[in-house]
Amino acid sequence: MIDLEDIHESTMYRKLEKLPIGLLQELSVSLFGCIDAHHRGVQNVMDIGPLAVVDSSEITLPQKAGEWAYSSKDKNGVKIHLRLAILNEDTSYPQGIIASTTAVSDQEVAVDLVVDKDATYVFDRGYINYSHYWQWLQDDVKFVARIKKGSRTKVLKEREVDPDNHILKDADVEIKDLKNDRSFVLLLVEYQDEENNTYRVVTSRWDLSSEQVADIYRMRWKIELFFKWVKQHLKLVKLFSHKPEAVWSQLWLAVIAYALCEIIKIMTGTDKTVWQVLQLMRIYWSDTWEEFLKALHRDPTRTSKGRRKKGKPGRPRKYPKKHKPVKQIVG
Repeated sequence: MIDLEDIHESTMYRKLEKLPIGLLQELSVSLFGCIDAHHRGVQNVMDIGPLAVVDSSEITLPQKAGEWAYSSKDKNGVKIHLRLAILNEDTSYPQGIIASTTAVSDQEVAVDLVVDKDATYVFDRGYINYSHYWQWLQDDVKFVARIKKGSRTKVLKEREVDPDNHILKDADVEIKDLKNDRSFVLLLVEYQDEENNTYRVVTSRWDLSSEQVADIYRMRWKIELFFKWVKQHLKLVKLFSHKPEAVWSQLWLAVIAYALCEIIKIMTGTDKTVWQVLQLMRIYWSDTWEEFLKALHRDPTRTSKGRRKKGKPGRPRKYPKKHKPVKQIVG
């Protein structure tokens, strides 16, 4: 035990401001490299090769204290730009992270997250950039990207689809990059989800069926779950300080904490989830590694079926209960 009862908030503020941000970035990159090396070569469940989802999430800052990260009249904040590798329904992990202020658009950093030509990248509508699409086609980069309902495309060839299927359109389309006066051809797939929402996605994966393309884009929701997990469990919703150095430090520390939990889960072979590993780390942080490992591999002592509503004893009341006026004076 270290006999430390509490850490004052002002101490946290000062320490966060003095941490070397560059070192934290390097450490996070190194840790994610270890995770990626462990999973590298594992076959994707859909048998389509490596799959990577690219997206970002914002952290809002106060109007006055966050002026250093000014974005618009009503918004100050920072962003986490992420590339998330997807192996299957249960396995996904970050491969690359870039931090920025919210004034930096998703399109500006997209090219820095597209680095592995073996992967198929998945983008939502925030990444629509015809110049990028054209360049990725030249570089043989595989991608699946959602476009807007009003995005102009010229149908060159359309294939028949099953009217009873969720696929609405399967076609080869021409897209014009007016800014650079050039055009290119992609595969367009339109489909509906279970709630009858319509999605239009274009892709350079000509070797896949329309159903496979739709399945790939459906995997994008996993990055939303990751952002929610990080913000909720690693306390990124509430920042200790709003000074630039402190904000960047807390962001990178949260990323490092997640990576360490993931590595511990891999090294120990535990069946615990990453969230359970994090919980045990918080409980046993001042104990020995051996004590922590015992807790990590300890079987549950009891099972719970959740909170259940207890039925009222006796027969149900035949007539409604009569209430008397309640007179109460406070003061």
